[in-house]
Amino acid sequence: MSVLWPSLPYLLRGAASTVVLALAVLVVGSALGLALGLLRVVPWRVAAGAVGWAVEVVRAVPLLLLLFFVFFGLPALGVRIPTFPAAVLAMSLWMAANTAEVVRGGVQSIPRGQYEAARSLGLGWLRTLRFVILPQAMRRMLPPFVGLCTILVKDTSLAAIIGVFELTRAAQETIERTLRSFEIYGAAAVIYFALCFPLTRLAARLELRLGRP
Repeated sequence: MSVLWPSLPYLLRGAASTVVLALAVLVVGSALGLALGLLRVVPWRVAAGAVGWAVEVVRAVPLLLLLFFVFFGLPALGVRIPTFPAAVLAMSLWMAANTAEVVRGGVQSIPRGQYEAARSLGLGWLRTLRFVILPQAMRRMLPPFVGLCTILVKDTSLAAIIGVFELTRAAQETIERTLRSFEIYGAAAVIYFALCFPLTRLAARLELRLGRP
């Protein structure tokens, strides 16, 4: 405890940076992922196919490699991005690709009869999607999306590899000063648990509640 108490404010600063990074990625990645997910279910096969291939390529690449590509690879093309924006960009691509799959799965899970009923009322494809399909699909998207947010918070630790100051980076720097890895990493794990556990419980409750008829 003599090591933890003096180090706790610095670790909490890192935790605050983790939350800021996760929120930035959540806003950018979710918005882009929603657009990509809707493009995957449009009746235009060329657009849906192109977006589908792009999403699958990003999902097949490890997040760590995306970070390396954005931070170390783009400078070879003359594009240099600071550490924090580079982490936001790389993680937003990962978040967008996975959010797109959540949206696609939610939309395609709605029975075909809902589309036919909307068409029989004279609704076009966009109005059918907006007023009939999406309100129902949102209920099915919420639990996996919240689970995705939990994974995002944990994966922000990878940003420490390219020098972004967040919780894992703060723990590493504290260990370099104190040489007490067990205590510091243990405290970091407790903070990650405090950040992620409410999200996991929320996902479980949403899945239970929204799964009821």
